Amino acid sequence: MKTIRWGIIGTGQIARAFASDFCHVKGGELRAVASRNKASADQFSAEFDIELAFFDYFSLINSNEVDVIYIATPHVYHYGLTKACILAGKAVLCEKPFTINYEQSKELYDLALKHEVFVMEAMWTRFNPVIEQVIDWVEEGEIGNLNSIQASFNTLAPTGPNHRLLNLELGGGALLDIGIYPVFLAQLFFGKPDFVQNQAVIGDTDVDLFEQILLGWEAGQLASLDASLISHNPNRAILSGSKGYIEIDSEWFKAKSCRIVTADNKERAVEFDFPGNGYQFEVDEVNRCLEEGVFQSPNHSWQDSLELIATLDEIRQDIGLYYPGESAPDHSHFDEDDLHHHHHEHSHHKH
Repeated sequence: MKTIRWGIIGTGQIARAFASDFCHVKGGELRAVASRNKASADQFSAEFDIELAFFDYFSLINSNEVDVIYIATPHVYHYGLTKACILAGKAVLCEKPFTINYEQSKELYDLALKHEVFVMEAMWTRFNPVIEQVIDWVEEGEIGNLNSIQASFNTLAPTGPNHRLLNLELGGGALLDIGIYPVFLAQLFFGKPDFVQNQAVIGDTDVDLFEQILLGWEAGQLASLDASLISHNPNRAILSGSKGYIEIDSEWFKAKSCRIVTADNKERAVEFDFPGNGYQFEVDEVNRCLEEGVFQSPNHSWQDSLELIATLDEIRQDIGLYYPGESAPDHSHFDEDDLHHHHHEHSHHKH
């Protein structure tokens, strides 16, 4: 089997975390990096021992030296870069959120299907051994009927108004960057919610600084979630059931341990001793899918990604948060078939 050759677009914080974990992957080679800044590309390639450094994204996208490209730019660039990769026949692992809205995501997944190119949203938490363990416990009925999830992702964002997290033009805000994780966790177990309520605080730069989100399902489950760019929090997740609860330890989205506590207060903890932050597991998944010749991961499918962004769209509509180029959308757009006609008609507004 020939080695799968990886390229990275972007040299920011997330790209660095990804590159530093790459040495722990089971296979594949980190072969190229691209930045629009020559000094950044050179420095990044030297630091991580990457053979090729490109000074514009499209040179990497069109290079014969890579098979799959990891996109680690600000959110608003995901759509255009992923589209270019698909058209160039390159497999893609694109940082979350896959795009800034449902319409863009749907268009790209349709395009990937048409061009038969593997594409995955980089929901790295899904492939963490702790999350795999929690899924097993829930499926095995260890906590009985799972009916409630609480999860937080709070962090202190850099304060400069030009930082991408606070910049509306770059798709900033708490929801798309970190709120996506708690919403992902809830939907992993319960699917797309039937009811969405939230409260958000919008800051001086017109992006959401923090929010508390309540999701409900007709089958009788609830999720209470929060995300913040201005607070500290233990960042644990708790899954509550009729026979006990599961607690995912602090920084649950990259945790190395979790515990199950039964109704009689018996506790079992599991610890995983993996190196780095755990970005290697999503790379292993992509490599496995590419070797099998499938175009999407069964563990974080296109549908999973679409349902996730649909919920985030709904929350943003509710708080009136729109990014440049978006118009206040039609609330009926979550109907799959309806959307299919919609996005072709309206696509000219978007570009």
